[in-house]
Parts: sequence; C-alpha cells; structure tokens
Amino acid sequence: MSGAVEVRREGAALWITLSAPERGNSLDVPLLDALTAALRAIPEDARVLLLRGAGSRHFCTGYHLPTLLAELEQGPSVVDDANHPLEQALRALDAVAVPTVAVIQGPAYGAGCELALTCDLRLAAEEASLCMPPTKLGILYSYTGLSRLVRLVGAARAKQLIYTADPVPAPEAARMGLVSEVVPRAGLEEAARALVARIAANSARAVADHKTLFRWIEDGRAYAEVAEEVRALRAACFASPELAERVGRLRHGRGGR
Repeated sequence: MSGAVEVRREGAALWITLSAPERGNSLDVPLLDALTAALRAIPEDARVLLLRGAGSRHFCTGYHLPTLLAELEQGPSVVDDANHPLEQALRALDAVAVPTVAVIQGPAYGAGCELALTCDLRLAAEEASLCMPPTKLGILYSYTGLSRLVRLVGAARAKQLIYTADPVPAPEAARMGLVSEVVPRAGLEEAARALVARIAANSARAVADHKTLFRWIEDGRAYAEVAEEVRALRAACFASPELAERVGRLRHGRGGR
C-alpha cells in the first residue's frame, strides 16, 4: 500500500505532508512521484513551503525497505540513476523558489533525513532525531547527499554521522547545525506558523533573490561566474517600487513592514 502527499494552503504558507503514517512515512516510488509533482506545482503567490510527515510519531523513516530491496535485485544502476524518483524529488525540492522548512516531529532517517537537509530550514520537536544509516545497511550513499551533509556540518561531523550511523537527538542536531531550531512538540506547528509570519513580513522579491544567491554559493560558483547575474538582480531590486515604499515607511517611522 503506497502513501500519498497531501497539499494544503494556509495563508502565505503551503503545507506538503508525506502521508504514510502506517509505515513511518517512508518513501516509495508513488509517494516520491506525488511529492515531485506537488513541488513543481507550488502557487506563485506562496511565500513559504512547509514539509512534514503525517501523524505525531515520524517525519520520515527513510526509503521504503521493500522497495529498496526490489530495486537492489535489479542491480546497482537502478539505485544510482540520476533520474531515480528520490533524486527527482530532491532536485524539485532544491529548486523551489521560496524558503522551504522541514517541520520535524519525530525521526528523520536516511532519505527522510536528506529531504529535511535539502530544505532551507529545519524546525524540530525536542523528541525528534536525525540519522544517516547507510553504513548500517551496507549501502554506499549518494555523492550529492554526502556533499549536502558536508556543507551543513563540515567533513569531520559528516564522517562521524556516516561512520557510526548513530541517531542524533534534536538538541544535539541543533548544536551541529543539522537543525535550525528546537521547540516542544506541542508547540511545533505554532512555531512553524510564527516562522512563516516572520518570513512573509519581508519583501518577497528580496527573500527569493537571496535564496538564488545562497543556491549559487552552495553550488560553489565563484563570484566572477555570476557577477553579471548578481548585478542584474541588485539593479532590479534597487529599482523596485517596493523598496521605495519600504524605505518611505522607515523614514516616516512606520517600520519596514
């Protein structure tokens, strides 16, 4: 039985929920295809994307093991394919133009952990944990996944996470840089909505353009490669009527919002 993806609009936010709670919201091909489709169809006026797992126990326990075993029987090329449904979903999530937030109420393991790490921010309940278990299973993890982990926490901590396959509780994950903020589970959704409100109060254009710059930096692009594009973005920003309006508010003591 495959899970589904639920999409719900709430003001400035779009909530996408992985809905397979009977198996810890683990990922199979139909669920990943549905997730990719949802990520590619985000309304232009949405300001923040929130990704979560259904139920109160799990964010996502990883790639669905029976599906993985079936794929391994077909040979490693199936798992390593750049067009694999998991890779497509990760690329679609990475390409979302607005800030993305993983709302992690419980374990985020393996592919579920990578989904969370692909988001811009990770808001976790105190009871949540993150884990990268490929060495426990005997699997060589993807190069892009390891690269993302190294960018977030550095090579030394990434090696510790991969070599030991130890689960990391949310408070420790926050200290490592895996998690942006930790809150009590009862207040997780409220904290997510408050975060949306803070982001949405700012300039949509400036937030989106900054996300573009962050993506280029994370991709290792040197300034010389993107200088013309950066100048074009900045010129459009400074010519924006919104900038003049916000500066005018500051001049008249009404704040920048």
